[in-house]
Amino acid sequence: MAAAIPFLGILALAACQAQAPEEAGLDAFAAAFREANRAPDIEPMLGLYELEGTTGPTRALLKNALLYELGLPIRSIEFEPLSGAPEEKIRYEHQGVRYGPTLEPLRRMRVRYATEDRFESLFTIGLNDEGAWRIVSSRPL
Repeated sequence: MAAAIPFLGILALAACQAQAPEEAGLDAFAAAFREANRAPDIEPMLGLYELEGTTGPTRALLKNALLYELGLPIRSIEFEPLSGAPEEKIRYEHQGVRYGPTLEPLRRMRVRYATEDRFESLFTIGLNDEGAWRIVSSRPL
């Protein structure tokens, strides 16, 4: 039995080390989101989105939504497993066109703002080909 305890400790240490790069990447993404939120324009925030293959109208809608939240004081940013909500899948049909995600959705990011009404936003995020976290958008399939 005594031999099992060191083995379990090694397994726990290995699990922590395996998660460390992902957690570090998420921490870096949260820092980049905070910095982009403080920028004088929306270009840095747009840089956090995976926009490959998106349409002009999708980008216009995104820019309008970002203008509302840009500069709001951030209280916290948390990363959560996907809940299974339909909006996390980013698959829908609009005017006969089927849309899907620009990246595979992997996590949900909850941003709570330090506003009187305690406003919060949810973002679906994924990893791009370079291994960087990005906010998932939609594109025609």
